[in-house]
Amino acid sequence: MKHKTLPFYKVLFRTIKYGYSRLPLYFVLFILVCFALASVNFISINVVQDLFDTIANVFTTNEWGKVASSIVFAGIVFVIYNIIVGLHDLFKWSYFMVFMSKILKDMNAKAGRLSLINFESVELYDKINLAKGGVRYALNSTIDLINGTIYYSLFFISILIHFMSIQPIFVLICVLCFVPQVISQMVKGSKLYQMQEKVVTAQRESEYFRSCLTERDFYKETKTLDARDYFKKNYLSKLQIFNREKWLTELKIGSIDSVLTLITLAGYIGSFVLLAYYLMNGQISLGEFSGIFYALNRLMDCTKEMVSIYGSIYQNASLAGKLYDFLELPEDAGVDKQIKAINSITLENVSFGYPYKEKNALENINLHIKPGEHIALVGLNGSGKTTLIKLILGLFTPTKGRVLYGEEDINKINKPNIFNKSSAVFQNFGKYKFTLKENIMLSEIEKEEEDDRIKDKLELVGFDYKRKGIDNNLDTMLSKEFNGIDLSGGEWQRLAIARGLYKTSELIVLDEPTAAIDPIEEANVYRQFKNISTGKTSIIVTHRLGSVKDATRIIVLDQGKIIEDGTHEELLEQNGLYATMFHAQAGWYER
Repeated sequence: MKHKTLPFYKVLFRTIKYGYSRLPLYFVLFILVCFALASVNFISINVVQDLFDTIANVFTTNEWGKVASSIVFAGIVFVIYNIIVGLHDLFKWSYFMVFMSKILKDMNAKAGRLSLINFESVELYDKINLAKGGVRYALNSTIDLINGTIYYSLFFISILIHFMSIQPIFVLICVLCFVPQVISQMVKGSKLYQMQEKVVTAQRESEYFRSCLTERDFYKETKTLDARDYFKKNYLSKLQIFNREKWLTELKIGSIDSVLTLITLAGYIGSFVLLAYYLMNGQISLGEFSGIFYALNRLMDCTKEMVSIYGSIYQNASLAGKLYDFLELPEDAGVDKQIKAINSITLENVSFGYPYKEKNALENINLHIKPGEHIALVGLNGSGKTTLIKLILGLFTPTKGRVLYGEEDINKINKPNIFNKSSAVFQNFGKYKFTLKENIMLSEIEKEEEDDRIKDKLELVGFDYKRKGIDNNLDTMLSKEFNGIDLSGGEWQRLAIARGLYKTSELIVLDEPTAAIDPIEEANVYRQFKNISTGKTSIIVTHRLGSVKDATRIIVLDQGKIIEDGTHEELLEQNGLYATMFHAQAGWYER
């Protein structure tokens, strides 16, 4: 996956399209408020001009009532203006917050639709990090684009037309003030984007080293290994890369910005000198002077804001494009077809290779599993056991060959229809900071609570829910951070297995989730697992061969190939790799 960059105009188009599609009502209302604000802003300039002209003429016309009316009208206009400003800010904040939740939801949903193999690539994590950064920029781009297009552009154009009708030279001065700021923001956007591209990996690495120093998953080992200084050194090293690039970028931006700001300031000062000259020579009235003076101040404020906004859009567009890049990544494809039942599982000439690996993890696997069989997968580390499991579950797509549930090629069916037929517990299972009940029911959280069924599954795996701290209370929070309790490693493993057993499924897989349980207890868990999975297809992966003697079939993998297949007794008679591994492990217990 290469880092591609969407062109600026495409990012703007996506920004508008995305903003409208996700929140159409907010989008339209925000446009109306921006339009109203621009209109009232322009009206206020004419009100100021009319007010000062009325005051200047009152001594000759003696129309004090007209002055009073002008003051009241001006007051009403400015009250309305401030009300609309408040509405504008409210809609802007509300739109931002609601849009934020929508984008994050889209990102999470997208991640769920990506093929799992993508997560084996470091480039995906760079894309995810850039996409996370792009969320805020996409939001700001959407809001800024509406603001800039409707409010500031409309106001700016109306002021230029107004100036043209009085003194055209002021139009040239406005452009002189405007263009340097545009150039400044374009330079800033380009430099910031280049910096972000350079430091994204260093940023991710620095965050990882920081977590090694501060997060509870690491702190025990960090302390006992006395590795704090090492992690700190690496954290500071990666942080230094980021700070150096940021400093150099800010230095370049600041130098260019200073020159362009001086040009803008010269135009701003020149406009007031020229305005005073026209007033003294009678070329403009006091009201026109006041109106132009007020308009120039408002225009300068709005010019700074507008240029900043368009500059922000230009800067944000590059980073927002990273969000759109992520949202456009290819997804798992497949027809929405229900699998009625897993009559059998067949792998036909299946090979699989990980990205950037020269050698396949699995090579030419042919395997047929009958419904209801209890299969054990064994082999040395790196033999391909977990990879094979992920192919069977539909988490990975074969590089070559087919995986069939009955007659259905699961790679042609969308993933949710595959996943709802199976349940799996992996070695690196989730320790969710929920209640005990929620941890068990996670796969079927919307179904009616069944406390007896939950307790039954906990008892099957040997989890003591009556112990002190839980006291038969399934609503006990399993997190000290949320005023609950923590579990031991073995308890978490039992809970994870119970969660896998709780889900209604036809295929159950245990991929080495019992490392923290002693061998005798593991054998009991697997024996119970075989009993409760009667009538279902079940697969276990383990290094402890004493636990798999009761399996219907034992499949032995070595270097990505199936080299042995049979019962415990048959494989011992073959005197192959399985027999060697079994006798080696048995020797440890016979001493």
